[in-house]
Amino acid sequence: MLRASLLVAVAVAAVALAGFGGVKEKDVTKAQYEQQLQQIGDDLYRAANNLGQSTATGIFNANVQKLQDTIHDSADSLDAMRPPGVKAQAANDDLIRAYRDLADQFDHVKDARRDSYPKAIAALLAVQHSEPATASIRAAERLRKLGFRVPVSATIGSGT
Repeated sequence: MLRASLLVAVAVAAVALAGFGGVKEKDVTKAQYEQQLQQIGDDLYRAANNLGQSTATGIFNANVQKLQDTIHDSADSLDAMRPPGVKAQAANDDLIRAYRDLADQFDHVKDARRDSYPKAIAALLAVQHSEPATASIRAAERLRKLGFRVPVSATIGSGT
């Protein structure tokens, strides 16, 4: 019985490890890619708007974490896609990188909120003007120049 349980556990572990070999990109159409960008924009918009729900440290930081998770999920969903065209694929890779770097920036916001709410707001403004935020805007602009519809809400930042 123990031996059978051990074999099952080893088999489950082997299957799980096989799935962690990296993200396999799937070729998608322009319309499918734009639909995903729209979904990302909608998700980011909702997550960012939740930051205004409360100034209480715990709730505020939980909402910042949800925004970080949404940004990471957005990067992962784009990483699984290969939009049509080499230039679009390069811009997509840049957007993924920008999202991942941008999500990390929000740790500073949570740290600042533990200090004070005004510091958290200052940290949020810093994130909006950070290099990853600007990089996400640049990548989105490149996609737009290639004819893709990219909602403004699919980027976080002011670009200035």
